[in-house]
Amino acid sequence: MGTGQNRNTNLYGWAVVMVLGILYQRCYARCPEDELKTREQSANVVLTGTVEEIMNMDPVHNTYSCKVRVWRYLKGKTTVNGNALLDGGNKVMIGGFGEPGICDNQVSTGDTRIFFVNLAPEYTWPAHKNELLLNSSLMRITLRNLEKVEHCMEEPKPAGGGGSGCSDEYRRRRRHSLVCLKTMKSLKIVLKIAS
Repeated sequence: MGTGQNRNTNLYGWAVVMVLGILYQRCYARCPEDELKTREQSANVVLTGTVEEIMNMDPVHNTYSCKVRVWRYLKGKTTVNGNALLDGGNKVMIGGFGEPGICDNQVSTGDTRIFFVNLAPEYTWPAHKNELLLNSSLMRITLRNLEKVEHCMEEPKPAGGGGSGCSDEYRRRRRHSLVCLKTMKSLKIVLKIAS
């Protein structure tokens, strides 16, 4: 009789462990990502580009850099100086792929993305001199994502410095008031070249 009770207790214990494991995966295992406005503000450069070459793989840290063909600078074109530009000025080296602190940071050759980057700080030299480093997760390049990023950069700052930015109200007004032809043309060019 005692053996059956021990077996039930043991099964109950395993069931509790499994439920807790599933809850942990669903609740805490997701990679937290800052709001788009915060990501855009903390990046000195926001650009769209296509990964042309993967290089400088670090087998210890599982990080790597990529040579990226730049299609368009959404922010910070003047920040990228001549030393950071490659192959006639239309390519840059971006590092920080595989960094554990950045959620979506894996790419393959041919991937076209929106990159949020900063110039590599001096303490990362010489390994990353004249490179840009990922600042936050990559975004897939869609018309909707391009519009979101552009609208975050265009949104006027609230009086008093408060507010989270990129409000739904602002996005709704912009979406209904005008269609950004520049964005649509850029997307068509990028998609045509990428295919």
